[in-house]
Amino acid sequence: MPIYLRTAGYKIYFWSNESDEAIHFHLTKGNPTKNDTKVWVLSNGSFKPAHNKGRIPEKDLSRIFSAMQAYYFDFIDFWKTYHNGEVKFYN
Repeated sequence: MPIYLRTAGYKIYFWSNESDEAIHFHLTKGNPTKNDTKVWVLSNGSFKPAHNKGRIPEKDLSRIFSAMQAYYFDFIDFWKTYHNGEVKFYN
């Protein structure tokens, strides 16, 4: 489980065995679980929540998305490192 970034008290990570899915990340304040919030990375440079099972407040999501915006291309490169250069975007 690679952790990409920590911001606003949250870990931003993905599971290394999710190469069959479109590029995304999960958010958690504690230890990662299957019920953490999942966010799609879109090809237009933005983000879209897949679900918010972690019940992260909108204010915090907004802060996290702003932080991730600055690292958008770096995150894609980080994903590629773990998934053999493969990147699929959510449509």
